[in-house]
Amino acid sequence: MKKLKKAVCLLLAVSMAVLAGCSGGTSATPTPTEQASSEPTLLRATCTATPETLDPARGTGENDLIIFVNLYESLVVPNRETGEPEPFLATEWTTSDDGLKWTFKLRDDVVFADGTPMTADDVVYSMERMLALGEGYAYVFTDILGSVKAVDTYTVEFDLKSSFGPFLTALTCLKIVNKTLLVANTVKDNSYGDNGDYGKEYLLTNSAGSGPYVIKKFTIRESVDMVKNENYWGTLPAEAPDEATFTQLTDSATTKMMMASGDIDLAHGHQDNETLQALLTTEGVKSAVVSEDGLNYFMMNTKKAPTDDVHIRKAISYACDYDALIAVYGDVEKPNGPVPPNLFGADNTIQGYSYDPEKAKEEIALSKYADNLADYPVELAYIQGNGDTGKLTMLLASNLEAVGFKVTISEVPWVLFCNNEAAVDTSPNVTNAFCSANYPEAGSLLEFKYASWTTGNWNQNEWLQDATFDQMITEALKTVDNTERLQKYSEIQKYLVNDVVPSVYAMVSATKPSWNSKVFTWPVSEGKMYASSEYNYYLANFVMLK
Repeated sequence: MKKLKKAVCLLLAVSMAVLAGCSGGTSATPTPTEQASSEPTLLRATCTATPETLDPARGTGENDLIIFVNLYESLVVPNRETGEPEPFLATEWTTSDDGLKWTFKLRDDVVFADGTPMTADDVVYSMERMLALGEGYAYVFTDILGSVKAVDTYTVEFDLKSSFGPFLTALTCLKIVNKTLLVANTVKDNSYGDNGDYGKEYLLTNSAGSGPYVIKKFTIRESVDMVKNENYWGTLPAEAPDEATFTQLTDSATTKMMMASGDIDLAHGHQDNETLQALLTTEGVKSAVVSEDGLNYFMMNTKKAPTDDVHIRKAISYACDYDALIAVYGDVEKPNGPVPPNLFGADNTIQGYSYDPEKAKEEIALSKYADNLADYPVELAYIQGNGDTGKLTMLLASNLEAVGFKVTISEVPWVLFCNNEAAVDTSPNVTNAFCSANYPEAGSLLEFKYASWTTGNWNQNEWLQDATFDQMITEALKTVDNTERLQKYSEIQKYLVNDVVPSVYAMVSATKPSWNSKVFTWPVSEGKMYASSEYNYYLANFVMLK
């Protein structure tokens, strides 16, 4: 066996400090006003959509993860800057020389929100439950995990069926749930054999984690109300908000009015630039560009006419005026391929597509639709209330019309957008969305976006279902040696850009949250942002000023 972490106890202390917002040195954080036993502090935030469930084994969207990171915890957490996994619920781990057996030692002082101690049984239950449900991030582990077992109260062992290079990093996706609580609240309907419904109904409106916050009230598609976990085992500063409410709000006029009147403190980062500039006119309101580990994609349905023709997809890629798109969103960069440049495994030597209307016309002429293109209008769709994505989509529509395409445009509510993506026939020709890696490595984003086994999700309108890609990503993920794995990621990125062209890679993902600096500060205020963006919203790091 070989130890993967040196001075792991020190790393554990560091990771706890990072999540608790301890940065060392001289802090520019303002001193909070006195809060001694006065009224509870309340952070009022907005989101583009609430989660559809509070089940960490099911949700994968940005808004899901922002809520989950406060309710649930994982064996390891990503380093703020690099995304490299560091100890959290686990204190140390070892792996066999062949990379197939991983053994984790757990902290012995962790309790869930109801006071139940966390043990290895909870880790086993959480993994087996996620795999049984087959949703969310289950696909990451389904084909590679042979078994998971509790060796003793605070030791858990994972046996892999095949090597998986990013296994440790991927464990950031496994949130540990309270087995005792879920078993007690299981509906005995045989959905999952003796496990009944595995607590799915309970987790629609309740939480079952060990995180610093718990659910106070949850109304789907309205708001999520959280309150401090009185039994939290870790560090939860007094200055952190006592309560936090995330309200679903996509209307720009209402957002501007509520920020100006002081009725919201933190507006989600998907405002269009016009709205953002209006928000910044309110005294004390600030904003920041928060880069994410993903891209803005125009996702092209490779199974639906006319985008089932690779020449049409290349034509769309050439027709896109990338500079104009970036000018709409501002303060972001253009990627060369399917992986953002700051993500581990990105090949930044790739020469992607650039704005070239003449080449777009040449590609149309090479397609099987050259003689009857007008009979196949291109359906464009974007998510309602999702900032500037509507403007981006309209710009692309104008670009496409300029080279001879007929287009239609739809603004679609989030829930309907997801429902449409569940089947290839209801997925439009082109959708626009920001998609990020599930764990901070290129393989995560590439698999999530394009593997045949991840179709039917909102993030894969492409429906690529390409056997060559599937084989390439499978082989890459099996590769334990980092250098070899990165080389295989490079080959995959070139294949996507040059051969199958499933997406237009519009810009590197970034959000622009705005907040009232008189009400609170957070690490984003000081430019201290996480590589995994949901951790920017870890409420224990917020400092309430009033």
